[in-house]
Amino acid sequence: MTQSDPSRQVYWPEYWTELVELYEYKVRDLLDGKAPRGGKRSLGDLRDLLLTAPLDGQLMRRFGQADRLWKAYLHGLAQESQASAASVWAGERPAQGGEQATLEGLRFAVWREGLREAARAQALHWIREQDLMTLRCCYALDVNLERGDHSMEVPRQDDPLVSLGTASVVEELMTHLIDQVCAAFVPSPTRQPGTLQHTLLRLRETLSALAINPFPRHKDQDVMTARVQAAEREGLGPEPTRTLIDGLQTETGRPRFAAERLAIRGGVDRLSAFLESLLPVSEGGGGPELPPLSQVLFAGQPRFLMADPDDGSSSLTIRLSGGSQSYWRGVPLRWSRSRDGWLVTIGALEYRFFSRGDGNAPDPQVQFVSVVLGDQNGQALLHGDYLYLAAQQNDRGLLELLALARVVALLLDPGGAYLNLRLARAAAQRFRDGRIDQQGVNILSAERYSAASPEALLTFARKGAESLLIRLKQRPPQESRHVFRAAAEAVGAPPDRERPVLSALRRVHNPHDSGEEASGEPPPGVLNVTELQPSGRIDRSDELVMLEFTGEPVTVEVAGRALTLRLDYKSDLAVVLPGVPVTLLHELLVIDLAAGGLLLVRQGNRIVVGYQPHLVSV
Repeated sequence: MTQSDPSRQVYWPEYWTELVELYEYKVRDLLDGKAPRGGKRSLGDLRDLLLTAPLDGQLMRRFGQADRLWKAYLHGLAQESQASAASVWAGERPAQGGEQATLEGLRFAVWREGLREAARAQALHWIREQDLMTLRCCYALDVNLERGDHSMEVPRQDDPLVSLGTASVVEELMTHLIDQVCAAFVPSPTRQPGTLQHTLLRLRETLSALAINPFPRHKDQDVMTARVQAAEREGLGPEPTRTLIDGLQTETGRPRFAAERLAIRGGVDRLSAFLESLLPVSEGGGGPELPPLSQVLFAGQPRFLMADPDDGSSSLTIRLSGGSQSYWRGVPLRWSRSRDGWLVTIGALEYRFFSRGDGNAPDPQVQFVSVVLGDQNGQALLHGDYLYLAAQQNDRGLLELLALARVVALLLDPGGAYLNLRLARAAAQRFRDGRIDQQGVNILSAERYSAASPEALLTFARKGAESLLIRLKQRPPQESRHVFRAAAEAVGAPPDRERPVLSALRRVHNPHDSGEEASGEPPPGVLNVTELQPSGRIDRSDELVMLEFTGEPVTVEVAGRALTLRLDYKSDLAVVLPGVPVTLLHELLVIDLAAGGLLLVRQGNRIVVGYQPHLVSV
């Protein structure tokens, strides 16, 4: 066997390692705009050799990673060549600004915010690690990417300057890290070929360096070593010498132990796998591509113009300066300029969006705003004067859950010996059996409700409400009114007491109905939704606070009471209210207060807080 036949060097693993490294260097030179040593032909010959080489798993991954960068580079050159040829053929120059540039910025902002959300959600799992190892690796990677070198070591678990056990700090860290990863994708007419691939290569190299050498040598390590040796020769005694050495090592840090390296390598592997899952498939990752340029309602240029909103689409882009209202997915949309942005009404809810920047360069501060689109959750993002709306699939919209919570609050009202709950039970009996058991719904029957625990009573009231909702769907409206009228008479309710209960139940099926409110009061024109920054206050039934829970404690004032949301020791979402036992919030929670019910509904990290006053008996 001779060295002139390297494809058969099965027993020389170090030989293949050198060839893979050579291929990586040649690809890197190409991405840097340099001619690879030996020319592009030598790069192609080396690639052909490695494609048939007996590489082990690790070398195959390294070769595949570099090869994807090489193919992406060729693909980018081909695209640019085609675009240039098309422009020359048409006698045009590519547009450098205008509506296309704004839409390029919009799609980047939408894609980046999706990655930010994924990173923040992942961080909530990593923050539960006992040693916070993955987040410590995130911190080192973030700093090294920003510095452009490998000088930052993985911080110690007890490093007081890092504070990775704090959710707000972790959220800020993950956002900054993702922004650095996404920076290479920022649309720019001046970006050179290979810039994106070079940036991603640097990301992967920095991750590899972190795993191989998590404790890089400090620039002043030699000086510090000499000082420590001098201190040891002073002959001050064990304790003074130890104190002196600890003081000298403050700048460079105490020595790290080799046993940490294995745990750090695991943390880097987890971080690397997660980041690769976010990068587009076209760039060697496993994540989504940047979305295509949108067709736009009220667009300024005909080629981007959407004649009418597509109800079958899950997203909609609107140039707000081109109109004032529309209708999408059964939900009315209205908007108008405000002093510092736009006021947008979606269905019955009003949202305020702030304009930042000139609309071309993506604003790093822009982020999704949680909205409600009919019976679905949604997200909105403003870029320049272009509003992006996206509907999310969910089992039950937040407004429908909120409407159900209002019904449950009515049933939990203890007034009149739980009059509303007894009325609802009487209606359920009439629907089911065609008659009402008077003894089962009289005042004495309410004693069992007073003796029940709040959790048991909440479960009972919710099940009862959902049972009635099924009956209302199955029966004609006239029959339902007759049943509830009979139920009100059976429990001795005041005249028309059944109307607000029946109305509240119907609102669950149609939460956007502008009919009368459960309280019997005229409905407000618009529900006031406030994004919690950093506190909110609710005094009336037409006020809501919608918030995105990030893990940090949040306090809302409801009817003069301070309600706090925080994670308990099991990382479950707990509701803390003075004078009330701590309760966990899963999907729906109603806490009865002196004059009304405190409402909380949740889907994932999105939470709506509201208030439902008790009905006033006549």
